[in-house]
Amino acid sequence: MKVMHDMELDDEDKMDMSLPIPMPEKPDYPCNLRFSLTDREFRKMPEVDPKDAVVEGMFHFYGMARITHVSHSEDGKICVECCMTSLGIESEDAENEGE
Repeated sequence: MKVMHDMELDDEDKMDMSLPIPMPEKPDYPCNLRFSLTDREFRKMPEVDPKDAVVEGMFHFYGMARITHVSHSEDGKICVECCMTSLGIESEDAENEGE
């Protein structure tokens, strides 16, 4: 069984967040969880039509990532950097419309 966890930041985390660029409003989710797909990536997934993409649309994705760096701070915190190497997606909007 796969368990989903919401990564939304709470108010305290938003206040403590350091951002790579100045932003008028703090994002609801960590910036490092964002990624972009361009026509280059979509060409590698011919079963996916990027024309179906809409703002606020949802999709289920699965992937493989390679750990590229692990660091430990003196206060016991850890940072694991990853590079997504393989990706597949499935529309949740289409799946939910059939219900």
